[in-house]
Amino acid sequence: MNPMDIVLGFIGIALSVMIFSYLLGDNFFFRVALYILVGVSAGYGAAVLLLKVIIPRLIEPLKESGTDAFWLGLVPLALCLLLALMLVPRTVRAGTLPLSFLVGAAAAVGIAGISRGTLAPQLLAVVNRFSPELLLENSAADWGGIVEAFFILFGVISVLFYFHHRLSRKGAGTQRPLLVEGISDVGQVFLGISFGMLFVGFYSAALTALIARIVWLKDFILALLAG
Repeated sequence: MNPMDIVLGFIGIALSVMIFSYLLGDNFFFRVALYILVGVSAGYGAAVLLLKVIIPRLIEPLKESGTDAFWLGLVPLALCLLLALMLVPRTVRAGTLPLSFLVGAAAAVGIAGISRGTLAPQLLAVVNRFSPELLLENSAADWGGIVEAFFILFGVISVLFYFHHRLSRKGAGTQRPLLVEGISDVGQVFLGISFGMLFVGFYSAALTALIARIVWLKDFILALLAG
């Protein structure tokens, strides 16, 4: 092992021990490791933003004087200047225009992403479960597939009932029919199962990362002793 790998390895061990010290409670070493993580992440994000956005989208077009790219580059430059005016208390309101553009663009991208990437595929997946190709097996009814399709549909409907019933009950405060109450309770069970699966996924990912870190520490120590 070369000296640089040894130094980086000991730094990694030190940071790992500092993070694991949280098991003893919130302490100075854990906070230092957390600050390092936040600082490195912020620095990396700023570097990517500078190299991938500001320089190619703002600085480079302004070098081409008289071109269409130059005139278009003046728009983000003006918005950046208005945003910088928010640092001065008397000109804080000047930053409302660029902030409005940022919030509007982020909302549009988020809604489009949710609609096309999550909502529409999930709805199509529920509808496609009732496709004759999936519900028929050798020209006979696939009762297992039919039951599964209706179970998925009932799960979706019960969850929607739960959210609608919960909001209606908070707003009106009236007693709902027993059938609606039952379907809402089933939707709550489906939600509990979904959140449980998400927790298991997060826990499995964290456990995998922990195992990988322990294996790395073992390999580093063995390589250090062998060298």
